[in-house]
Amino acid sequence: MGAALIGACIALAAGIAVGNAGARAKRARLDYVRTKALVPGARKTAIAEGLKGLRIIATAAAVLIALGLAMNVIGQR
Repeated sequence: MGAALIGACIALAAGIAVGNAGARAKRARLDYVRTKALVPGARKTAIAEGLKGLRIIATAAAVLIALGLAMNVIGQR
């Protein structure tokens, strides 16, 4: 009877360990699927923000170049 009790305890411990591992795997898979679904939206947002910043930089550069050219023309008079 003692061997059966020890075997039952070992089986119970193994079942708990396997059950916990399965639950962690399911949660990890769900997190992965949710995160993967968010990536395209995040990518589009990042590209849009990058283009917005690039537009601001290009505008500032154009204004500075125009100002420099205007100052050069004024200086030549």
